[in-house]
Amino acid sequence: MRPVVGVAISAAAAVLAVVVAALLVRDYAAYHASDPMNSEALAALKAQAARNPKDAALLERIRALDLALREEHFRHVAVARRGNGLLLGCAVLFLLAAKVGTAHAARLSRPRGKLADVEAEMKRAAWGRRMVVTLVVLLAAGAISPLAVRAYVRMTTVPPPPPHFADPADVARYWPRFRGPGGRAISAYDNVPTEWDGNTGRNILWKTPVPLPGKSSPIVWGDRVFLTGGKRDRREVYCYDAATGKRLWERPVVVPDRPGKAKEAFEDTGYAASTPVCDDRHVFAIFANGDLACFRHDGELVWVKALGQPDNQYTHGSSLAMYRNLLLVLLDQGNLENYMSKLLAFDGASGRAVWEKRRPVGSSWGTPALMASGGGQQLIASANPWVMAYDPNSGAELWRAHCMEGGDVASSPVFANGTVFAVCAETKLYAIRADGAGDVTETHVAWSAEDGLPDITSPVTDGTHVWLLDSGGLLTCYDAQTGEKVYEHELEKVCNASPALAGGRLYVVSIKGVTFVAETGREFKLVATNPLGEGGVVASPAFQNGRIYLRGKKHLFCIGQKPGSTSRPAE
Repeated sequence: MRPVVGVAISAAAAVLAVVVAALLVRDYAAYHASDPMNSEALAALKAQAARNPKDAALLERIRALDLALREEHFRHVAVARRGNGLLLGCAVLFLLAAKVGTAHAARLSRPRGKLADVEAEMKRAAWGRRMVVTLVVLLAAGAISPLAVRAYVRMTTVPPPPPHFADPADVARYWPRFRGPGGRAISAYDNVPTEWDGNTGRNILWKTPVPLPGKSSPIVWGDRVFLTGGKRDRREVYCYDAATGKRLWERPVVVPDRPGKAKEAFEDTGYAASTPVCDDRHVFAIFANGDLACFRHDGELVWVKALGQPDNQYTHGSSLAMYRNLLLVLLDQGNLENYMSKLLAFDGASGRAVWEKRRPVGSSWGTPALMASGGGQQLIASANPWVMAYDPNSGAELWRAHCMEGGDVASSPVFANGTVFAVCAETKLYAIRADGAGDVTETHVAWSAEDGLPDITSPVTDGTHVWLLDSGGLLTCYDAQTGEKVYEHELEKVCNASPALAGGRLYVVSIKGVTFVAETGREFKLVATNPLGEGGVVASPAFQNGRIYLRGKKHLFCIGQKPGSTSRPAE
C-alpha cells in the first residue's frame, strides 16, 4: 500500500467515524428527551385505569402504548449497539491504514526523485500522524464524556420487560384449567345451583352445539368459555360467550409442513381428550398427535408447534397446566426402559422453550397439580412408579415417592393442608407430606388405602375427607388425616367424570348425564339428582359465579343459579 493510499483510507474512516458518532449523539438526545421508559402519558393512563378498572377500551390503550414505548426503547438499544460496533470498526480501520502509510514514509531513508515530490510525501505522512493523534484524543475524550457514560450505563442497566402473567386473584376465581385452580376441583363460589332438569329446561340457561367430538372439559375466563374438539383429520379450539352460549369463534390447529391426519387414536380417549388452559390473554390447547397451539382470546393465532406424536398406547390424555407465564406440558410416554417421558415449560406469550425435564416414568394420563408449600410452589405429577414434585420455575426436582409401581396412572393428584393425595387403580391411595426433599418414600408417606380405587377419575379433598369414585359408580370416602375409611356408597351409575366440590357439597356426574349432589359429612346424604337430558358426559364440570358449565356428547350446557340467590366466595 502506498503512503498516499493509506492516508486516504484513514481519512475516509475518520470522516465515517465522525458521522456515526454524530448520529449516535442525536439518537441518544432524542431518546433522552422522550424517555419512553418513564412516559408521563402512560402514567396518566394508568391513573385513569385505577379509577376505572373495568374500562376495556382504556386498558387496551394502555397495552398498546406500553408496547410502543417498549419497542422504541429496544430500537434505541439496537441502534446504540450497532453504532458502537461501527464506530469501533472505523477506528480500527483508521489506525491500521494510518500506521501503514506512516511506516512507508519512515522507510524513505534518503531522498529519491525530485525534491518537491519527497517533501510532499513527507508532509502527507506528518499529516497522517497528526490525524492519528487527534482521533485517539477525540475517541478518548468521547469515551469519558458524561454523555457517553450516561448512554452506556442506561443501555446496559435497563432490564428487559418482565414476563406478563395473570393476576393470581383472577386465576383463583375463574376456572382456567382442568379441574379449576391448581387442579383441586373446588369452586371459588358457594352459590352454584344444586337442582336442574335438562329434560324440562329447568335451570338450563342455554345449550349450544360443539362441532367436533372431544372429551376435554370446559374452562372459563371472564365472559368466555373455551373448549376443544377433534377428529383424525381435524382439530379445533372453540370460544363461547359465557352469558349466551353464542359461539364467538372456532379455529383449526394446523402445523405447517406436517401431515394433517393424526395416527389412529384409542377410541375411549379420542383426539381431543386434553383440557386446554388459559390466562387473561391467551388460551392454549394440545391434541392427541402432540400439536400445541396458542390463541388470543379474540381468536388470533399466536403460535403453533408440533411436539410429535406421543408414544402412548391409549393416546395422549394429560391436560395442560400453567404457572405464572409458563405453559406446562406433561408428555409421559413409552415405558420405564426407554426413558421417553418429559415435562416441558414454554413461555406462554412466545412459545419459546424455557426448560425441559426428563422423567424416569412410563406413560401416564393424569394432569399435574400446582400447590403452594413452604412459601413456594410445587408442581406434582404421578406416573409409574413415582409421585414427583418439581419447582415450576426451573423444573428442578424437589422430592419423589416410590408409590405407583405396576400400574397405569390416569388419575391426577390433589392436595390439601400440605399433603398430596395420589392414586392408581393397581396400587393404592397414598397420602404424602409435601415438605420433604429427595426420595421420601420411607419418611413422608403418611398413610395408604386400597379400597374403591379409581381407574379413570381423580380424587377430590376438602382437607377433612378424601373422596374416590370408580368407573362403576362406587363412591368411597376416607378421613384425610388418618386414612380411615369413612363410608362407601354405590351410585349404580357408570362415571368417567371426576368429582368436584362446590358450596360445601359434592358433585358427581354419571356418563348418562345425571349429576348427584351430596353433603360432605361423615355419611352419604343425597341432596339432589339432576338429569342433563344428554348422555356421553365424560368431561368434568366447570364452576363459576352462580353457574355450572358441563359438556355433553354433542352440546355445551350452562346450568343457572336459582333466582334470588347471592354470590359469596367459599371460605
